[in-house]
Amino acid sequence: MNENIINEFSRLFNLELIKKSGKHVSLEATEAEREHLARRFSIPGIISLTAECHLSRLPDKEKGDFLLEADFKAKIIQNCVLTLEEIEENIQEKFTIIFKDCAKKDNIDDMHEVEFELEDDDIVYLEDMEVDLGEYIAEYLSLSINPYPKKDNVSNSELGYKVQSENEIVSGSGRENPFSVLKDLKHKT
Repeated sequence: MNENIINEFSRLFNLELIKKSGKHVSLEATEAEREHLARRFSIPGIISLTAECHLSRLPDKEKGDFLLEADFKAKIIQNCVLTLEEIEENIQEKFTIIFKDCAKKDNIDDMHEVEFELEDDDIVYLEDMEVDLGEYIAEYLSLSINPYPKKDNVSNSELGYKVQSENEIVSGSGRENPFSVLKDLKHKT
């Protein structure tokens, strides 16, 4: 990771400490960390953020060196895109990441060509054995935030104008051509 970047929710963990049975790590963001993350994500607030992480070593016959399985929960505050009122949103997500050590020769060959499916685990190549679990949680939280939050039971009449659906716009193809006004300006000679 780049040392110049300040992580709002930093929880460094050394992968060399993982025993054969694996390691369970619980994370919880402090109030100050939640405020900094809310500023980073441009949302009014984060009420809570917790995560349960399980780190394990992968057997040699499997792809990768270490596996992170994370399950996080967050309660955030957003502004409704229609009314601009604050609404709460609960987020619960799971993700997995495979960490591969770049120091091993066989992993360097894998770095040149990567084939993956959408459902595949993320793969992160490491230069050292220290990872920031908090930053991974923050990144996946940012991907889980609804980009267009809408308050329940909001009707279009509350807005003072009609919001058309996509189907109404497509079916309204019988509207007048805006360039038809130009034909009246044409000189008749």
